[in-house]
Amino acid sequence: MSNLIKMELYKLRTSKLFFILLCISIGLNGIIAGVVPMVTQTLTGKNLNVNLSDIFVSPYQLDMLVMLLFISAVSFLYLDFSNGYIKNIAGQLQNRSGIVLAKFITIAIHNLIFLVAASLSNIIGTAISGLLAADGDILAGIATLLIKWMLSLALCSILMFFAVGLRNKTIAIILGVMFSIGAFSLIYLGIDSLISNFLKVKDFSLGNYMPDSLFSSVNVIKNELVVNGIIVAIVFIVLFYVLTNITFKKRDIK
Repeated sequence: MSNLIKMELYKLRTSKLFFILLCISIGLNGIIAGVVPMVTQTLTGKNLNVNLSDIFVSPYQLDMLVMLLFISAVSFLYLDFSNGYIKNIAGQLQNRSGIVLAKFITIAIHNLIFLVAASLSNIIGTAISGLLAADGDILAGIATLLIKWMLSLALCSILMFFAVGLRNKTIAIILGVMFSIGAFSLIYLGIDSLISNFLKVKDFSLGNYMPDSLFSSVNVIKNELVVNGIIVAIVFIVLFYVLTNITFKKRDIK
């Protein structure tokens, strides 16, 4: 098992696409963090200091930058199928579950790198602009970041099911893009409306129980959807990890 994990980590650190997308994410996030608030403050004349804790809560200046994380994750997960490498490895193992677990562990590290890098680039950019302010909620901000990391794993578990279990990179990438731009929010609103009208259940929000929506809304500082975020992350991770294992074992590897 340890050799499989080492192998996956080696493929990750030698992946050119991973480093290219990571650098683009860091560069754009840092530039936006440094330039946009400063220009806005100059034009409006208002003090727009940014709390350090808020950066951990929202590490990305633009939600769409999360798209780079998902594209990188799917490309890495599908890498073995695109070059035939997976056939040689799977043929040497009695149980293919080890491959799925090794990939999941590596994706967990992959996502943590992206989120930490986003936070650091945001901090540096904001500090350069002179608008960074220390506050007393830093630990709560970091806790929010950790929950978002768990939710990102939940979303990547869904993508892993399509990329590894069903071997469909196209659908996995499309889903990753849709997650990052909040494309499912209209569907959630439609379901909320149906539940409210037909089941007479008021104040129900499906988004409060979906990982893509919670990724944007969970906040430990404000105590918003914290328990939801943790439970939903665990449930989706377990569910789609199991589904990936089942489908990966049943399908022939070509």
